[in-house]
Amino acid sequence: MSRCYWTVSLIILMMWTLLAACASSDTASEDNDDTSGDSDADGDADSDSDMDMDIDGDSDADGDTDLLLMDCSDCDNTGSSLENMACAFDVCKVDGTSVLVEQEYTTATPFNPDTCVLEDSYEAVERFGDPSNELTPQKYGSYALMATGFAEGTVHDQSCCNSGNPVGPCGEVSDPFSSDTGFMFDVVEWRMKLTTPPGAKAFRFKYVFFSAEYDDFVSSKFNDKFYVFIEAESTNGGERTIINFTRCRDPEEYYDFICEEDQTGCEEGEKYCYIAINAAFSDCCWYDGCPDGQGETDISGTGYSCAPNEGNDGSDNGSSTGWLQTTWTVDEGETFTLIYHLHDTADSIFDSQVILDDFQFITEPDQDTIIVE
Repeated sequence: MSRCYWTVSLIILMMWTLLAACASSDTASEDNDDTSGDSDADGDADSDSDMDMDIDGDSDADGDTDLLLMDCSDCDNTGSSLENMACAFDVCKVDGTSVLVEQEYTTATPFNPDTCVLEDSYEAVERFGDPSNELTPQKYGSYALMATGFAEGTVHDQSCCNSGNPVGPCGEVSDPFSSDTGFMFDVVEWRMKLTTPPGAKAFRFKYVFFSAEYDDFVSSKFNDKFYVFIEAESTNGGERTIINFTRCRDPEEYYDFICEEDQTGCEEGEKYCYIAINAAFSDCCWYDGCPDGQGETDISGTGYSCAPNEGNDGSDNGSSTGWLQTTWTVDEGETFTLIYHLHDTADSIFDSQVILDDFQFITEPDQDTIIVE
């Protein structure tokens, strides 16, 4: 045979070898694609729990991946006792162990028994306001209420800490966290000592703040407050610290503090407000261009629904923040104290109130206050 014949044959053989290798590669690639998308039960992607929305394997309705789920199955989550309150707030057990060490409910401005008793200012309930409003419990079908007047009912102009003189002596308790000139009235505090369970690096909870002072007293000293204090060695060496604050609605007119260097949870040099009618997360009604009579959150039936316009009597109207969530970092195994504090500022006439719900420990450190969508 000629040399040309053998050369052509060799070239043809090499081409067939190359084509066979390419075909083999394509087949392997197709097989890999099929395997990554198949639905068999051999541990492939479709049956792998790490591919679903709840990768840690828990079964919470929110689909969160970092919760240590609270078990509240063996407590009563409605009623007028502190045990009912803790259960409604979902402060229960993690892996069979209670996270609550002790609790108490107190006032720094003794209530006048002719007008109120302290026990009327809190209640664990299935619902606040109309059943059709947007205050559906976030978890387990109930939540805790605290108020500077009566926790239940729709009238919110109850002076509890004095009689007949709404701006007179009531212990004249000053607020060390505010530059306001007004004293605190109708102060209520719920103190809970907790232990961080294994695996937890932070906690979070949800709440709604209401006030009859919306929107008439925006940017004024009549600015009822909802503080959440922490006393924990991991936060400022155990010094009492407020953990719930946001940007201000109108920081040029009113603010509570300017963030300092190394201060946690805020941006240095920016102005911030504690949770009150001046906080940016408030559902305003008519103030400074807000739509007349419209809050973003439906709170009908609570007695705090928006006034239609400026100048309305605050006792008949108000507004709220809508649902908020605050998260804060703690150390694993740490015993710490949270104080949920509510008070009227500069008068004891117009009341404020808060819903507390869905307390959870989480496995990632975090601290902020956000709107719950």
